[in-house]
Amino acid sequence: MDTHHYFSLSINAAPLKGEMSVLFSGLGQPVAGHFIGPAVHDYYLIHVVLDGEGVFETLGESHELRAGDAFVIFPDLLVRYQADMIRPWKYMWVAFSGDIVEDSLSSIGIKPDTGVFRACRLPAMKRMFRSLRKGMERKDNPALGNMEASGWLRMILHELGSGRQGVETEAGGPRTRSYRQIDQAIRLLSLQYGQQLSIEGIAATLGYHRSHLTRLFKEATGLSPMQYLLKVRMKKAEELLEGELTVAQVAASVGYNDPLFFTKQFHKWSGKSPTDYRRSRRTDEDG
Repeated sequence: MDTHHYFSLSINAAPLKGEMSVLFSGLGQPVAGHFIGPAVHDYYLIHVVLDGEGVFETLGESHELRAGDAFVIFPDLLVRYQADMIRPWKYMWVAFSGDIVEDSLSSIGIKPDTGVFRACRLPAMKRMFRSLRKGMERKDNPALGNMEASGWLRMILHELGSGRQGVETEAGGPRTRSYRQIDQAIRLLSLQYGQQLSIEGIAATLGYHRSHLTRLFKEATGLSPMQYLLKVRMKKAEELLEGELTVAQVAASVGYNDPLFFTKQFHKWSGKSPTDYRRSRRTDEDG
């Protein structure tokens, strides 16, 4: 079943480690009642509501949001957000990471308990998000595109913070460009493992036919895209099971709406149920 009336995603081909870098950005309109979570992310995520309504839940509080409002999701913080049943929201988002992000956000008053914003200047936000995505879509020089996108991310944060306070060129041949796209596919799977992904959707995002993408991906990694996605999800699930999240919350965090199906997949992967895996890890630590 489709979860969105409309969905568009751009991936940064050259994010810098350690810097404040954009990872991906998108625009979408979920179907009525569509929700994500309760789940955790391992990157920062800003949503700006363009139309309609929805609810964002974090730190035990529920926030009703409408056009012009925005919310920031922090890594490893359990959140849930849901489109309204009557007027489902339409929103744009940007995900980013970096060693300096937490301190940078805190310095302008953006913290986990102050991550909801009201009445943003939508025309300005729309322009900045369009420019950010345009930067990421540069084909001639991804490094310059990353710089441009990162600059627009800082402008978006400046806008939020203000409201709170009142190169490398590589032309390459067809094969080079193909494998650059596979790098993007790997990055997408590594970042979006908590979403409901399909090969058709990934191929469409990258401009490939499903069978062509699968062949190139297997040549590059030795795995099919779905095998790679399973590996990413199970590795992340192992990390999360060492914490305090319930099995259902771990399942949702790695892209499984059905905890029972997640349990079966995890057992095939590790030879243990999620509960037994958690127990064995804690026994090892105690020993």
